[in-house]
Amino acid sequence: MKNIKVIETAEHVLPGHPDKLCDAAVDGIVEVMRQLDPRAQCGLEMACIFNQVYITGRIAASETAISTFKYRGGCKKYVKQAYSNAGYGEHRAGIQWHPLPDELQIHENLCIGPFEEGESELRHLSDDQAICVGYANMIEKTDHLPPAVWLARRIAWYLSDGEQRLAVGAGPDAKVLVRVERNGSEWKPLHVSLSLSHRQDCDWLKLRQYAEGIVEEACKDMETPELTMNGGGMFVSVGPNGDNGLSGKKLVVDAYGPTVPIGGGAWSGKDLHKVDRLGGLLARQLAKRIVKVGLAGEALVFLEYLPGGAAPAQALVRLDGSSASIPFEKLLKGVCLDNETVWRDFNECNASFESLACWGHHFMGLPWER
Repeated sequence: MKNIKVIETAEHVLPGHPDKLCDAAVDGIVEVMRQLDPRAQCGLEMACIFNQVYITGRIAASETAISTFKYRGGCKKYVKQAYSNAGYGEHRAGIQWHPLPDELQIHENLCIGPFEEGESELRHLSDDQAICVGYANMIEKTDHLPPAVWLARRIAWYLSDGEQRLAVGAGPDAKVLVRVERNGSEWKPLHVSLSLSHRQDCDWLKLRQYAEGIVEEACKDMETPELTMNGGGMFVSVGPNGDNGLSGKKLVVDAYGPTVPIGGGAWSGKDLHKVDRLGGLLARQLAKRIVKVGLAGEALVFLEYLPGGAAPAQALVRLDGSSASIPFEKLLKGVCLDNETVWRDFNECNASFESLACWGHHFMGLPWER
């Protein structure tokens, strides 16, 4: 890693943000289908505004899995579940955050049913093209992520305590923006911006104290950064009542922040066979392996997938900020990259996809983080 002082920024949003509501809902569906039929195919998108939800795409699986999914309530159940998990609904003392899950108007336009003849046997082949990017650095404290990305997610996680939020009148929607100064593997937080949704009658002083406490706790053992809270003023039009949401919009948030190329398409709403998701996670695993064995302080991996391919057509690596691309096999030999082998490894993931959609795909113990 080059020892050059730079300023880096990154953001994260709470599950109550309308875009993340959509990501969590479609990934909740992907998760249940993965449990019912490991080879299930899911390609879903969702949009929301006010109490209106629109979900489109395809679900294909065994007849038993499809029947069970419909019997359990189908897509509507998991859309409502995502809203409830994010904090929408009625809470103690009659506090309500709208839209209420039971009042959602959910519109479906889906191709859902059993696999076509022979389709399941071709799941190991890429059904689309993709360019996937993975990143890792040597900073263990930040889980080998860019520090700004790690800190933004950490602050958002501390904000996720629903009881604390309710106590000060804060709502389920919030945004975090972090600025850090970095010099190689050394870094320090400079500034944090929090945009917290809140009740109309919220005590502004208590909300400020709550925000300060969250930042201090998240930045424990570091310099406490400057804090801006609700720089745009009142934030009482919460979640889908204040903005429309769409799955797959938070690509930079899901990946590594704006300092790292994001590569191909969205991850949420897609099963692990789809190479946008499979390749993005594999590229991260390969980048981590490179830095963990000491070949570089920072690695950027690019995987190219062609339609119909059983493995990446090309795997290139850039080390320590260099613009030169090195074939991956010249750095680490004997690593199997074929889709089916990678899928079998990654499908052992014991974390729910809905949770990953909300908090990121980079946590210790996940198959691609080993």
